[in-house]
Amino acid sequence: MDLHRLNPLRNLPTNADMGQLHEAFFVSAVAMVLVIRTQLWLTNYPQLGGSGLHIAHLLWGGVFMVISIGIMLTLLGRRARVPAAILGGIGFGFFIDELGKFITEDNDYFFQPAAGIIYIVFVVLFMTGRHLQRTRTLSESDLLRNAIERLGGATHGSFDARDRERASALLDGVDPKNPMVAPLREMIDRIDAIPAARRSRFSLLGERINRRYVELTSKRWFERSIVVLFALWAVATLLNLLVFALALADPEVRSATLEQNGTFLGSAIAASSGVAAAFVVVGLLRLRRGRRVDGYEWLARGLLVSLFITQVFLFVESQFGAVFGLGIDILLLVTVRSLARHERDRGGTRAPAPAETAPA
Repeated sequence: MDLHRLNPLRNLPTNADMGQLHEAFFVSAVAMVLVIRTQLWLTNYPQLGGSGLHIAHLLWGGVFMVISIGIMLTLLGRRARVPAAILGGIGFGFFIDELGKFITEDNDYFFQPAAGIIYIVFVVLFMTGRHLQRTRTLSESDLLRNAIERLGGATHGSFDARDRERASALLDGVDPKNPMVAPLREMIDRIDAIPAARRSRFSLLGERINRRYVELTSKRWFERSIVVLFALWAVATLLNLLVFALALADPEVRSATLEQNGTFLGSAIAASSGVAAAFVVVGLLRLRRGRRVDGYEWLARGLLVSLFITQVFLFVESQFGAVFGLGIDILLLVTVRSLARHERDRGGTRAPAPAETAPA
């Protein structure tokens, strides 16, 4: 028996909008967890229900996920997928926020490691999505199917100029000899596309902010400021490690330090912070020697260590109080990646060699 024939997902086409949908789901889920925790903190953790009943917000998660599934099972077309992804993300956020109740015997919502586990779940989701986006390249059949999906909007009058442009771009990646290309191109040209809808204020604002940010990262003074910031971060981290090591060396202080931070937790935070700081120092040295792209890559590695290792333990220790530090790490990572991209565009991998002085 051919086991591949039993796989219902075999040979299914890849969605060209996969990245957008993954992002909508992920951002909605993360935002929902943060909204729930903030709302509960502001309202002193109220309970819905009474007379021995408690309506856990896990149930709301189920409602939103059922609505998301219902949309996907009932409605056709691309335009249903983004709302379904957002609602599914909201539902998953409600669900995962109650993780502490379901991994403890006493249903402890405030189980301290729960925040760290939730953080790990989101990291795994993010990395899985990125991996799929990098590795699942669109085949010719995928490109054709996605172009047809774009054309589907014409059946109910939602085929606009952006859909026409995107469908044509998808067909550009298909061999012109394919028998489906010519009919599809003819159909695209013959269908009257409605004017593209006006972009929302939020979309335009986001584009302006992104454009200004890109312009800002291209300034040399901004680049120097980021380097100084990383230098201060490395120095502060190394000083904290020194203080932690000295505290452990003193028997009287050691017991209080370990009691406050925990043997494993405090050591893990210190060790991963040290590795991140070491990567940052290497990056700063590379920058000083003119190897700018290499330097920024090492700075990014330091931030990735902080994001994927240090932040896990910080979430266990501080729970959702570590969100502020997480936001700073993400912003710095985006900035460093942007600076590295500018250097590649300028061809600034290495500093120019000093000119040789001609002998007198």
